[in-house]
Amino acid sequence: MIRKKTIKISLYVSIMISVLLLGTVWATPGTVSPAQVVGVFWQPTLQTRPSGNWDLLGVRTFVPQFGVVDGKSWVPTQNIPQWNPLPDWKKVQQNAWAKHLILGLSGEYDEKQARANVARHGEMSLQFIQEQQLTQKPTAYYFPVEADPSWLGVGLLGQTLKTLPKPLWVSIYSAKAEPAAYDLWLGSWLPEQTQVFFQDGVGTGVRTPVQAKKILENLQHKFGKERIVLVVEAFRPKRGGGFRAAYPWEIIQQLNTYQNQKVYIFDGPHYLSRPSVYMIALWQKMNT
Repeated sequence: MIRKKTIKISLYVSIMISVLLLGTVWATPGTVSPAQVVGVFWQPTLQTRPSGNWDLLGVRTFVPQFGVVDGKSWVPTQNIPQWNPLPDWKKVQQNAWAKHLILGLSGEYDEKQARANVARHGEMSLQFIQEQQLTQKPTAYYFPVEADPSWLGVGLLGQTLKTLPKPLWVSIYSAKAEPAAYDLWLGSWLPEQTQVFFQDGVGTGVRTPVQAKKILENLQHKFGKERIVLVVEAFRPKRGGGFRAAYPWEIIQQLNTYQNQKVYIFDGPHYLSRPSVYMIALWQKMNT
């Protein structure tokens, strides 16, 4: 048992030294700075709880992806059925990383079904907004039916977004490394006053951070930097299927590439552990 503990400590020390070395290799010039991590997502599941030290990275905004999913609420409500157990929202909202709350609305774990029922999720979202009983008022809302160019009925998403209160966010992605006319596609259905989370696609293995940055800057050129914000995928494909947590140096590479950008991380409880946060925060200190 002692031997295992010694090996584990030695491993962490080795990783910390690696991060220190990376800090010198990936040091940024004085005119630029690494991406500023301002928010963290949580995809609610019964196996995870929203608990972490993400404020050390600069996180002040918490985004629970779903307020209601598959017809059941993740927060206290008046009439909507609830998941059991619910998170301790009073405790969650006392954390520095949850100073601001972008509250996820109604969706489904199955993307195909969520898209087929997008109008119904808009209606459920309005009911949820009226009934949710969180003590902290949300600063904005997030509609969790994601869009990509393969969705031929995406216009219905745009119509649904128009019915929801603002500020409002929606997320987009693409299965292609460098999708053609991506900005034109987005502009064809996105309502005014709706902000966009662009998923970088690095975690799914679709593209490199450099390719993601190119797409991001093109979208920001057309829609504005404050309207299009990047989501850093903090996971990687795993042999045999599924995903693993990204290693600290993999996330560091993403943050170093997305210089001078404000970013959100997906997702904290599943993929961004306390040791990883300490290592990334150390690198941040060396580059600010």
